[in-house]
This record gives sequence, C-alpha cells and structure tokens, in this order.
Amino acid sequence: MIIRKKYRVEMGHIVRNCSSKRCSHSMHGHSAVIEVLLQGKHLDHAGMLYDFGLMKGTVKQFIDMFDHCFVFWDKDDPDYIKDIQHWSDRWIALPFNPTAELLSLFFMDAINFIISHTTMLNGEDEDLVCTGVIYHETESGYAQCCLKDLDTMWDSNNLFRFQLSDAVKEDISQDLALLISRKSGLLITGTGVRINPGCTPYKQVNANPTGQPNDWR
Repeated sequence: MIIRKKYRVEMGHIVRNCSSKRCSHSMHGHSAVIEVLLQGKHLDHAGMLYDFGLMKGTVKQFIDMFDHCFVFWDKDDPDYIKDIQHWSDRWIALPFNPTAELLSLFFMDAINFIISHTTMLNGEDEDLVCTGVIYHETESGYAQCCLKDLDTMWDSNNLFRFQLSDAVKEDISQDLALLISRKSGLLITGTGVRINPGCTPYKQVNANPTGQPNDWR
C-alpha cells in the first residue's frame, strides 16, 4: 500500500547551466508542492500505514527548512553566494545544482534517512520506505523520482553535506539538528541517533485493525 502527503514551500534559486537563460541567469522563486509517497506491507494497530500526524514532525520540519528560503549550489560564484548570505536571513547551500530533479532525489533520500532513525510506537511497518517524491516546481511542471533512481542519478554521500543559515537552524528541533549535524549521515552506523515521532498513539493495543480491538477503553 502507498500513502501520499503533500507539502508546500516558497523558495528561490538560480539553476545554472540550464538551457533557459531566464532560469540560469535570473534569481527567481517558486511555490513548490512536494508530494511524499510512503509504502509498506502491513498496517499499524490503528489500521494505518503511517499516521499522517507523525509526518507533521521531523519530516515536515525537514521540508519546511526550505520555506521562504533561498537555495544555491555551493560551487556557484563566490560573490553571488556572499551577497545571498548577506541579504537573506534564510538560505541553504546545497552540494548540487538546485533543479527539480535533484531536489526530488534529495528529499526522498533524506526522508528515508529520517524514517530509518525514527522510533516506531504503534506497530508500524519497520520496513516502511519513501518510494518516491514528486516535486512540483510550477503548476504545470514537476519531477518525479523513485527508489531505483538513487542508484543511477544520486550520490548519497552528498546527502548531509549542506549548510544552513542561523535563521534556518533556529526553527528546527534538537532531534533534527542532531541528525543534520552528522555530516556524513548515511555513512555512519550504530550512532544511537533516534528520532521520536511528532505525536504518539493514544493507546497501543494488539488489535486487528479491521476488527474489534482487544482494549478500546
């Protein structure tokens, strides 16, 4: 089964080296809609694949870092980067050109990393995975990635090699800050980093989600 959650951010950038001169030479913004697809093989005690309320926690926080933010490729012109950092409180330096395609891969890889460090509390599928992200850059154009694209189009070593402005850092939780601070991210194992979901179940029961709970009181 697959569930889908949508997020929206207002974000500015320049996309270097692209065919369109407007995109590659002019600062511009987008009202980006980001769809996150989660897939699993069984439901939790409530009959859900993954409570949408849990996605209001660290996953939403990670995506929300990009809201009202200017993003740039850390290999861009130094003077341009210096001006962005001077005039914008909220900025993120990325280790890749901020295209819709690469941002979709970036979010999918990051969300899977977050999920893999999340403590499941209500019988959720331990093999739950983000199988895709649809990054709507405009109303008519989007990029959609799937898991196999990570093998052919993405270098996971890049995942946490990015920088956040102080204003962005101030808005994230300690859980997320700790995870991001592990610069080598996916290369580290056994760190003990665990993220608690943004909300917890009212009551954990051993129940058939489609039948009568053992303890509904």
